[in-house]
Amino acid sequence: MSEECCTTESRATTQETSGECDMHEKLLALADDAWMELLKEKIKAEIEKTNGQHMDKIAKLVSDANFAKWGSMINAKVKCNEYKENLKALMSGGCNT
Repeated sequence: MSEECCTTESRATTQETSGECDMHEKLLALADDAWMELLKEKIKAEIEKTNGQHMDKIAKLVSDANFAKWGSMINAKVKCNEYKENLKALMSGGCNT
């Protein structure tokens, strides 16, 4: 395919949309993404090296709190279901006056 298909004017007039013309742009964007991913990994490694032990303590604290929260929510759900079942049983029993 010729270089000509990649010009804006040519694409507009010929409606060239095969994907070959913008492949170079896609590859450059992919390279930019890879660069940022690698930089992010390097930053994470540096944070781990300098603050890893402190971050471990924070992660443990958050994890423990989250576990307790979910345990409480599950227990509350069980208690709520017990209440509903007990109320249903009482209500379906009718009134004895």
